[in-house]
Amino acid sequence: MMSPIQDPQADGEVLYRDFTAAVAAQDWAAVESILAPEFQSVHTDGARDRAAELVMLKALELGTYSLTDFRSTRAGDTLVATHLLSVEETIDGSRLSTKPAPRLTVWRLGDAGWQIIAIANLNPA
Repeated sequence: MMSPIQDPQADGEVLYRDFTAAVAAQDWAAVESILAPEFQSVHTDGARDRAAELVMLKALELGTYSLTDFRSTRAGDTLVATHLLSVEETIDGSRLSTKPAPRLTVWRLGDAGWQIIAIANLNPA
Protein backbone atom coordinates (compact mmCIF):
# COMPACT_ATOMS: atom_id res chain seq x y z
CA MET A 1 0.00 0.00 0.00
CA MET A 2 1.34 3.42 -0.96
CA SER A 3 1.51 6.19 1.62
CA PRO A 4 -0.81 9.21 1.64
CA ILE A 5 0.15 11.91 -0.83
CA GLN A 6 1.55 15.13 0.61
CA ASP A 7 2.52 16.87 -2.67
CA PRO A 8 0.15 15.91 -5.49
CA GLN A 9 2.44 17.29 -8.21
CA ALA A 10 5.44 15.24 -7.14
CA ASP A 11 3.58 12.18 -5.92
CA GLY A 12 1.30 11.86 -8.98
CA GLU A 13 4.49 11.33 -10.90
CA VAL A 14 5.80 8.82 -8.34
CA LEU A 15 2.56 6.82 -8.47
CA TYR A 16 2.56 6.62 -12.27
CA ARG A 17 6.26 5.77 -12.44
CA ASP A 18 5.64 2.91 -9.97
CA PHE A 19 2.77 1.65 -12.15
CA THR A 20 4.83 1.86 -15.35
CA ALA A 21 7.76 0.09 -13.68
CA ALA A 22 5.43 -2.75 -12.59
CA VAL A 23 4.14 -3.12 -16.18
CA ALA A 24 7.69 -3.05 -17.59
CA ALA A 25 8.80 -5.69 -15.05
CA GLN A 26 5.71 -7.78 -15.84
CA ASP A 27 4.89 -7.77 -12.12
CA TRP A 28 1.24 -8.68 -12.70
CA ALA A 29 0.41 -9.01 -9.01
CA ALA A 30 1.51 -5.39 -8.49
CA VAL A 31 -0.32 -4.21 -11.62
CA GLU A 32 -3.52 -5.96 -10.53
CA SER A 33 -3.29 -4.39 -7.07
CA ILE A 34 -2.90 -0.93 -8.62
CA LEU A 35 -5.91 -1.21 -10.96
CA ALA A 36 -9.14 -0.67 -9.00
CA PRO A 37 -12.01 -3.16 -9.49
CA GLU A 38 -14.08 -0.45 -11.22
CA PHE A 39 -11.17 0.61 -13.49
CA GLN A 40 -11.88 1.87 -17.02
CA SER A 41 -9.60 3.06 -19.80
CA VAL A 42 -9.99 4.71 -23.14
CA HIS A 43 -7.54 4.33 -26.01
CA THR A 44 -7.72 5.51 -29.61
CA ASP A 45 -9.11 2.06 -30.52
CA GLY A 46 -11.85 2.12 -27.88
CA ALA A 47 -12.65 1.62 -24.21
CA ARG A 48 -11.60 -1.22 -21.92
CA ASP A 49 -12.67 -2.45 -18.51
CA ARG A 50 -10.18 -3.80 -15.97
CA ALA A 51 -10.14 -7.34 -17.38
CA ALA A 52 -9.60 -6.16 -20.97
CA GLU A 53 -6.89 -3.72 -19.87
CA LEU A 54 -5.02 -6.52 -18.09
CA VAL A 55 -5.20 -8.70 -21.20
CA MET A 56 -3.81 -5.82 -23.28
CA LEU A 57 -1.06 -5.02 -20.76
CA LYS A 58 0.04 -8.66 -20.58
CA ALA A 59 0.33 -8.77 -24.39
CA LEU A 60 2.30 -5.51 -24.45
CA GLU A 61 5.96 -5.57 -25.37
CA LEU A 62 7.27 -2.52 -23.53
CA GLY A 63 10.69 -1.14 -24.39
CA THR A 64 12.45 2.05 -23.39
CA TYR A 65 10.14 4.80 -22.18
CA SER A 66 10.31 8.44 -21.13
CA LEU A 67 7.79 10.26 -18.90
CA THR A 68 7.69 14.07 -18.98
CA ASP A 69 5.52 17.12 -18.31
CA PHE A 70 3.69 15.82 -15.22
CA ARG A 71 0.82 17.85 -13.81
CA SER A 72 -1.27 16.65 -10.90
CA THR A 73 -4.20 17.94 -8.90
CA ARG A 74 -5.85 16.45 -5.86
CA ALA A 75 -9.40 16.78 -4.55
CA GLY A 76 -9.95 14.76 -1.39
CA ASP A 77 -9.26 11.10 -2.11
CA THR A 78 -8.90 11.64 -5.88
CA LEU A 79 -5.73 12.53 -7.75
CA VAL A 80 -5.69 13.43 -11.44
CA ALA A 81 -2.34 13.26 -13.23
CA THR A 82 -1.44 14.13 -16.81
CA HIS A 83 1.87 13.67 -18.59
CA LEU A 84 3.51 12.82 -21.88
CA LEU A 85 4.77 9.29 -22.48
CA SER A 86 7.20 8.36 -25.21
CA VAL A 87 7.55 4.61 -25.37
CA GLU A 88 8.76 1.79 -27.56
CA GLU A 89 5.80 -0.57 -27.46
CA THR A 90 4.31 -3.31 -29.57
CA ILE A 91 0.72 -4.47 -29.15
CA ASP A 92 -0.54 -7.51 -31.04
CA GLY A 93 2.50 -7.38 -33.32
CA SER A 94 1.96 -3.72 -34.26
CA ARG A 95 4.62 -1.16 -33.37
CA LEU A 96 3.07 2.03 -31.97
CA SER A 97 4.38 5.55 -32.47
CA THR A 98 7.26 6.55 -30.22
CA LYS A 99 6.33 10.25 -30.39
CA PRO A 100 5.36 11.68 -26.98
CA ALA A 101 1.61 11.22 -26.48
CA PRO A 102 -0.63 12.61 -23.74
CA ARG A 103 -1.91 10.37 -20.95
CA LEU A 104 -4.35 10.99 -18.13
CA THR A 105 -4.58 8.86 -15.01
CA VAL A 106 -7.17 9.16 -12.24
CA TRP A 107 -6.21 7.70 -8.86
CA ARG A 108 -8.38 7.10 -5.80
CA LEU A 109 -7.19 6.60 -2.23
CA GLY A 110 -9.11 3.83 -0.49
CA ASP A 111 -8.62 0.90 1.86
CA ALA A 112 -6.19 -0.71 -0.64
CA GLY A 113 -4.12 2.49 -0.95
CA TRP A 114 -3.80 4.49 -4.16
CA GLN A 115 -5.43 2.72 -7.10
CA ILE A 116 -6.05 3.75 -10.68
CA ILE A 117 -9.73 4.12 -11.53
CA ALA A 118 -9.28 5.54 -15.05
CA ILE A 119 -6.67 5.99 -17.77
CA ALA A 120 -6.83 7.87 -21.06
CA ASN A 121 -4.09 6.81 -23.49
CA LEU A 122 -3.98 9.09 -26.54
CA ASN A 123 -1.14 7.28 -28.38
CA PRO A 124 -2.55 6.32 -31.82
CA ALA A 125 -2.99 2.54 -32.08
